[in-house]
Amino acid sequence: MRLQSKIYPLTIIIFILVSILISILIYSICSNNHINYLINSLYLQVNFLWLSFSNLNLYLTSLYPLIIGVLIVNVTMQLSPQQKQWSKIIIVSTSLFFMIRYFLWRSTSTFNLTDPINSLFSIGLFLIELAFIISPFWQTILTLNIKSRKSQADKMSEAVKEGIYQPTVDILIPSYNEPLEVVKRTIVGCQTIEYNHKKIYLLDDGDREEMKNLCAELNCHYITRENRLHAKAGNLNHALTQTNGELIVVFDADFVPTSNFLTRSIGFFQDIKIGLLQTYQSFYSHDPIARNLGLEDKIPTEVEIFSRYYQPIRDSINTALCYGSSFLVRRKYLEKIGGFVTKTLSEDYHTGIRLSSEKYQVIYLKESLSAGLSAENIFGHIKQRKRWARGTIQTLFIKENPLKLKGLKWQQKLAHLEGILQWFMSPLRLILLLLPFAYNCLDVIPIKTNFQETLSFFFPFYFIQLLTFSWFNFKTRSALFADIYNVVTAVPITEEIIQTLINPFSSIFNVTPKGIKNDNYYFNWRLASPLIFLLMVNFITFANFLIRFLDHQINYIDDSLNINLIIFWNVYNLVILVLSIMVMLDIPKLDSYQWLKIRKKINIITSHQTYETVTDKICEFGIEINSNFSSYIPDRGRIEFIEDELSLNFEVVNQNKLESKFKVRFINVSLLQYRQLIKIIFCQPNRWTFQQTQGELISLWLLFYTLFAIPFRFIKNMMPNKITNSY
Repeated sequence: MRLQSKIYPLTIIIFILVSILISILIYSICSNNHINYLINSLYLQVNFLWLSFSNLNLYLTSLYPLIIGVLIVNVTMQLSPQQKQWSKIIIVSTSLFFMIRYFLWRSTSTFNLTDPINSLFSIGLFLIELAFIISPFWQTILTLNIKSRKSQADKMSEAVKEGIYQPTVDILIPSYNEPLEVVKRTIVGCQTIEYNHKKIYLLDDGDREEMKNLCAELNCHYITRENRLHAKAGNLNHALTQTNGELIVVFDADFVPTSNFLTRSIGFFQDIKIGLLQTYQSFYSHDPIARNLGLEDKIPTEVEIFSRYYQPIRDSINTALCYGSSFLVRRKYLEKIGGFVTKTLSEDYHTGIRLSSEKYQVIYLKESLSAGLSAENIFGHIKQRKRWARGTIQTLFIKENPLKLKGLKWQQKLAHLEGILQWFMSPLRLILLLLPFAYNCLDVIPIKTNFQETLSFFFPFYFIQLLTFSWFNFKTRSALFADIYNVVTAVPITEEIIQTLINPFSSIFNVTPKGIKNDNYYFNWRLASPLIFLLMVNFITFANFLIRFLDHQINYIDDSLNINLIIFWNVYNLVILVLSIMVMLDIPKLDSYQWLKIRKKINIITSHQTYETVTDKICEFGIEINSNFSSYIPDRGRIEFIEDELSLNFEVVNQNKLESKFKVRFINVSLLQYRQLIKIIFCQPNRWTFQQTQGELISLWLLFYTLFAIPFRFIKNMMPNKITNSY
C-alpha cells in the first residue's frame, strides 16, 4: 500500500514556531546590546512584581524548610503507607506548597541575565523545568479525587451471579503473527472464564492454517478476512459484522484472563450510560529493561504504572483511556460511532475518545483480571513505545482530536492535552543530557544562586518530590528508575515525534514481537549508538572541566556552588547513560514460554519412592523445584498437584544435586490436563498481585550495584556464548 504525503496546518505552525526560536537565538548572539537591554528590563520588572528571595543569611534558618517538609512527609507516609484521604491531603498540600515556593524563587532570583547566551540558557532551563513539572502538578491535584470502583464491582456483580443480568458476550482475540503456543494459552484462558453466555472468536489476520486447526481443536470460533486493511482496528471491525453479542470483550493474543473476569466486570453495564470499561493490565513477563539490568525481581514491569497510577487519576475526571486489551465495550454504542477508529496506530485510545464525546461513559476498574506478555527484548520495547507515541500525537491530526471534539468537558480536554504533551518530554530530556556540555563550551551558568538559597528552596522541593514520587504512584516506580526508562527511549521517541509532525501517517501498524527466544547475548548497536555518543560528550565534558580546573581556568572560589551543581549533573548523566547503554545488551532467553514463581504443594512419584515438596517455578511445559532430596530424582515419574487434583507424567531435563535444583518437563499432556494447567498458572481469581518498587535509597544502591554486577555477569556467562549484533 502506497502512503500518501500531505502537509498539515499544525505541522506548519509548529515548525514556524521552532524557526522563530532559532532566529531569536541567532539574533541574540549577533546583537548583544539590544537583547541585553530587553532582558535586563524584563528582569527589573520581575523583581518589582515579585518578592525578592535573596536575603537569606543564616544556614540554620535556611535548613528549616527542608527539615519541616521532610519531617511532615516522612511521618505521614509512615503512618499511612497506603494512600488514604487524610494522608493524601497532607502530602499533596505539602508537595504543592514547596513546588509553588520553588518556582516563585526560580522565577524571581535565579536567572543569569549577564549576557544573551546565559540569558537564553537560563530562561530556557527554567521553561524546561516548568514543562517537567506541569504533569506532576496536574496529577498531584487529581490524586485527591481518585475513586475506587471495587465496592461498586462487588455490588454490580451480584446481579450477574444471581442470573438477573447476563447479557451475551463476544470475546474477540485479534491475532496476526503470534506463535501458536501464545495464542493457545489465551484461547484456553478465555474458555476458563466462568460465564455461560459467551462466545470466543480468534480473529486471525495472518490467515494461518495452523491457527484454524487450533481453533477446531479447542472448539473456538475462527474468523479471517481477505485483506489486512487498517490492521488491528480493521480486523476488529470486520469481526463486528460476523458477531452479534450485546457486549464485546477484546484481549490481545498474549493476554490471559482470570476465571472471574466477566463476573467482576459486566455488571457495570447495567448502567446504560456506560459505553466502555477498561480493566487493569498485569504482565506475567518482566520488561526487557528490568531483565537486562538483572532487577526483574526488584521493580515492577514499567507499563504497569499506567494501570496503577495514571488510569485512576484520569478516571477521577471521567477520562479513562482504552488501551487495546482487557476491555469491554457495548456493541450498540460502538456501532453508533462507526466502529473502532481506523485512521491511527492507537485505535483503542481514539475509540474511547469518540465514545466519550458522544456522552457514553468510559470508566476504569483497577482490578487485575488479566495478564499479558511485555515486550521481550529492548528492540521490541522501544518499537512499542514509538508506536504509542505516534498514535497519541496523531490525535492532533484527525477528527477525533479531543481538543476540538464537542461533547468533552474542559477537564477531559485538559487531561488529553497533558497526555499528548508527556511524549514531548523526551526531547527536553535530551537537552538536559547536554547541559554540562553547554557550560563547558560556552561558559554558560544557567542558574545564579548561593548556598543559603539552595538550602532553603532547591533542596526542600527536590527531596520532597523524590520522597513522595513512588508513594504517589502506588509504589510502581522510583524516580531514579523512571529516569533510566526515560533516557533509554529519549532518542527514538524524539525521532518519532519529529517524523510524526512532518508526516503523521507515514508509518503502518506493527505488532510487537511476542513469544520469542534467543540463545545468545544481543547488543543493539543501532539503538545504543546515540547513547554512546551522549556518553562520550558528557565524559569529554567532565574531563575538560577537570583540566580547566587544574589549570586554574575556572573561577571556583567566586562560583563554587554553581560549578558544583554542574559537576553533580554531569556525573549523574554519566551514571544514567552507562546504565542505559547496558540495557541495550539483551540477555539470553532460552525459553519461549514464561517460568512463573508459583508455590504449589506436589508429590513426586517414582517407581521407588514418593517425595512431597513445593514448586519454585511453573510454566505450562514443566516445573522447577528447589528441594533437599537425599538422592537424584529418576529420569521419569509422575507429579501430583495435591490441591488441584491434577496428575502429570514428567521427565527430568536438568538436575543439580549440589544446588538441590531440579527442572522437569511434562510429557504426554492431554488437552484436558493442559486446560487444568493454564487455569492453575494464569486464571485463578486474585492471581496477579501488585509488585512494589524499592525506595529511593535502595534504588540508588541497586543502580550502583548493577553498574558492577552486569559486567561480571556477562563475563561469567560468555564462556559458552558469543556476543552477536542484533537486528
